[in-house]
Amino acid sequence: MNDEYYDSLNNKIQKKNEINFKENIEILKKIKENIKDSEKIINVVINEKTNTIVYLIGTIHVSQQSCEDIKTLLSIVEPDTIFIELSNERAPLLTSTEDQIISQLLKKPNINWFTTKLSDFYLSIHQNFYYYTTKISMNNKFLNNNNNNNNNNNNNNNNNNNNNNNNNNNNNNNNNNNNNNNNNNNNNDNNNKPYIYGNEFRIGYQYSKLNKCSVLLGDRNFKSSWNRIFNYLDFKTILELGGYGVKTFFKIYNQPIDKIREQYYRSVNELIDASWDSDIWRRDLPLAVQRGLIDERDQYMASCIRDAPHCKRMVAIVGKGHIKGISNNINDKNEGFYIRRDLEEFQEPTLLSKYSYPILMPSLLLLPPTLSIYSFHRFIKPLSKPNFTLALFSTLSIEILSIKYLISNFENKLEKL
Repeated sequence: MNDEYYDSLNNKIQKKNEINFKENIEILKKIKENIKDSEKIINVVINEKTNTIVYLIGTIHVSQQSCEDIKTLLSIVEPDTIFIELSNERAPLLTSTEDQIISQLLKKPNINWFTTKLSDFYLSIHQNFYYYTTKISMNNKFLNNNNNNNNNNNNNNNNNNNNNNNNNNNNNNNNNNNNNNNNNNNNNDNNNKPYIYGNEFRIGYQYSKLNKCSVLLGDRNFKSSWNRIFNYLDFKTILELGGYGVKTFFKIYNQPIDKIREQYYRSVNELIDASWDSDIWRRDLPLAVQRGLIDERDQYMASCIRDAPHCKRMVAIVGKGHIKGISNNINDKNEGFYIRRDLEEFQEPTLLSKYSYPILMPSLLLLPPTLSIYSFHRFIKPLSKPNFTLALFSTLSIEILSIKYLISNFENKLEKL
């Protein structure tokens, strides 16, 4: 945490919370000393309604480092309440065993091709994304290679040190070698242990049980968020998202597995290194998605934090991209109950959301064979109606089989990640 940022937090707390000023300044000093680049992942705000000091910590849901930072922050702050970016229907994520969660994550979801709702189709794509990122975590050859190189360097250094110290104390060297072997075994166990998506939330929940502090789940219902997003989409945005999806499909399809894995970790590391107030969290997201997935949820979570019962200190565990919006909305003058009611209100699907997928998908499938057969009929050789129909269905069948073949190869490649 740099000095300028540290001083601004000091001034903010002193101005708004005189009673706990000294105690919380000591906490900030410990955060600065013990959490690397803490200004990138932590922001401190004052809930003016209850005078609670809220330590917002931003996480990357696929990062083990986020888990370590949360453990450190909780031990330093010793909060009375822990806020978790989960809705009530996702609470089983906190209480299920690791084996239960992994078994669920490793059940490959089907893509919902035959549906009347655009939101159902995209949600099935979203679930497949979680499935394959979990597979990458479990088969983390990319990370293991790096760790093995580091371990080899460490072993070489240890061997040199052992050779230098052999004449001085053989017994101590033997003990050190045993300790090094134990540490290497532990490291190998940790490397082979899969990372569970959203494990940082479980850490917060487990801390609350051990230390008897309150837990507040304050995110909006997952399906409500996605339904509202698709109600906000216009036709142009739907076409852009579809084009982006096709482009991404062929990009991954034509790349070697090692390159895909490398790019995935590069993108994750970019998010890990980014600051909570960066624009990276909105980059490439359509305005409709920004509104439903970020802005409205920021308002919703901020209102939950604002209306929480009084406590001295709260730690809020949220995605890093939500810290800025929660900080800006936490002291909104509007009544939190009405904000949440409006943001949770059921919206009837728009005509575009309801019918765009069942219209677009068949149209896109029929367009290429229809154009090709019509062009043949018009410019090369006229066809009778029965022959035209037969040619159309034959070409359509070949197209569907080709798409099925491409998707099968695509999924087989992702399985090897």
